[in-house]
Amino acid sequence: MNTKILKYSKNSIQIMKRSLLNGDVAIIPTDTVYGIAALAKNKKAVDKVFRIKKRPKSMPLIIFVKSLNDAKKIAHFSKLDIKLAKHFWPGSLTLILNKKTKNIYYGDRRLKKIGVRIPNNKVVTALLNAVKNPLATTSANIHNEANVKDISNLSILRNKNLKSAIEDRKNMSFTESTIIATHENNFKILRKGKVKISEIRKVVKDEN
Repeated sequence: MNTKILKYSKNSIQIMKRSLLNGDVAIIPTDTVYGIAALAKNKKAVDKVFRIKKRPKSMPLIIFVKSLNDAKKIAHFSKLDIKLAKHFWPGSLTLILNKKTKNIYYGDRRLKKIGVRIPNNKVVTALLNAVKNPLATTSANIHNEANVKDISNLSILRNKNLKSAIEDRKNMSFTESTIIATHENNFKILRKGKVKISEIRKVVKDEN
């Protein structure tokens, strides 16, 4: 194994902060599954994520932000999007939105949509506050491999381009986020996950 696994602490957050700001990628716990992350403003770092995960750029990464205001800087929100974000964030709902900026990297540059959420996990929150930038993320498994609960079982850790990882299983559901896109007063399910569709329908119905 090439990657150093750190326990969550103030010190490990600072180590991870320096690593990410230097253009490295890292394994982090989230409120769903273990993820691989890079600074979203650093194209070379984001490209590393795709290479390490062996993921095609036609399958974009999800952007983690620390606040709704930060999300509004990179994507356009409808009235319904804002209501859903306020209800489910921080949490395991990813919203697919119209991209607002070209200064965020997460996949093929021709993509006009962007997936965004605020994760409900103290490690990611601390990291987002430390780097003061959005993170481009995806699950930490090799493309088409299953997710694992034990970080030491991640085959991706053997990659020489991964310098560090933080281990902390608290507040992890080990179920991927639910992904939806809204249109007018309705929504389309793109991936079922942690947030129940019935809960989303209730919020959408209340809006109408």
